[in-house]
Amino acid sequence: MKDSEGIRALEKFVLNNPELERLEGMLDTFNVFETLKIVNVEIKHSNFLAWLLNPNENHSLDSYFLRQFLKTFYSENKELIDSELSLFDFEIFDYSDVEIRREWRNIDLLILIRGEGKENKKVAIAIENKIKSSEGQDQLSRYKKIVDKEFEGYSKLFIFLTPEGLEPSGDGWVPFHYEAIAGLLEDTLKYKKDYLSDNVYNFIDQYKTILRRYIVGNGEIEDICRKIYSKHQKALDLIFEYKPDLELEVNEYLSELLPKKSNLILDFSTKRYIRFTSKVLDNKVKKLSKEWTKSGRILLYEFDNYGRLQLNLVVGHGDLDYREKIRNFCLNRSDLFNTIKKGSNNKWPKSAWPRVFSKEILSKKEYEEGDLESIKSKIENIFEKFFNNEMKEIDRYFEEEWLE
Repeated sequence: MKDSEGIRALEKFVLNNPELERLEGMLDTFNVFETLKIVNVEIKHSNFLAWLLNPNENHSLDSYFLRQFLKTFYSENKELIDSELSLFDFEIFDYSDVEIRREWRNIDLLILIRGEGKENKKVAIAIENKIKSSEGQDQLSRYKKIVDKEFEGYSKLFIFLTPEGLEPSGDGWVPFHYEAIAGLLEDTLKYKKDYLSDNVYNFIDQYKTILRRYIVGNGEIEDICRKIYSKHQKALDLIFEYKPDLELEVNEYLSELLPKKSNLILDFSTKRYIRFTSKVLDNKVKKLSKEWTKSGRILLYEFDNYGRLQLNLVVGHGDLDYREKIRNFCLNRSDLFNTIKKGSNNKWPKSAWPRVFSKEILSKKEYEEGDLESIKSKIENIFEKFFNNEMKEIDRYFEEEWLE
């Protein structure tokens, strides 16, 4: 692009851009969670949920959010829940005696419901909340044993809450996702607005905003960004060309590194997610996904390039029976597929994006403190070991054992 063309494109971008002004208006609004820099601080999310789930707190919602939370969780996962509870129980419970414990015996959230009357059951609900961290070794199993022992005679639910609805390793734990939390918050603001003070309404709205912006995605913002880029592509490409961006540099490096392996196939990628597969998986696994990438591939390797670098083997949305077939196949080699616990009976909810394999390439600290050349070198070394070991074994297992 000539200098004069670039200047004209930038002038048009600055002078005639109502979509940009709208986007700036959305992003420039004060948000206490952003101001305090606690968007990705797990304990703060747990504190907020504990406040909102507690009928005795000062939000004026009484038991509304707790009831909706439990009913939504149950309706999405009723086939996975090992409990005598029904959906109707959550509607008719007496919520006059609810206790919320934070970090009791290291469990993020423990909800105890002890309603009066014969028809009311005592219920203990453990919630393990993960935003940017992963499970500790045997963490969920230990927590379940504690709750089972301490609350004998209670009906129990064990909820593993993550942004994506990842499968928990511990038996009896059921996945839940922050997309559902964001939806519940939006419903609360819509249907309970008249009951909320301005301060409470704004507080909940700000939390909903940071969930959409940083944790689960915001369709409206994404749509505006696409319109801006479509209208001002030349100007934005020029701006991006001169903008220092480590995530983009890592993305570009991976996009160059992967094609060097002749048996790898690149799939649709974004700045954050770089997706690919092997020729073995591409030949063996049917393309039954209609809601992920245009290729229809339902099983893809995926670099998660956001503040750290993680390599996952992900099962996308698609045919539920086929997803379950992949899950059962991987369960037979839990030594290889390291995010699935042998003997686990937890099925994947249809809304989840389960990982059957995961490997950390760069920690958050390494990502933030390393220079580009050292980061590239570490990525290449770790990926080369993965390519020659775990990936080769995954290919071999599918090649020899997978049957259609």
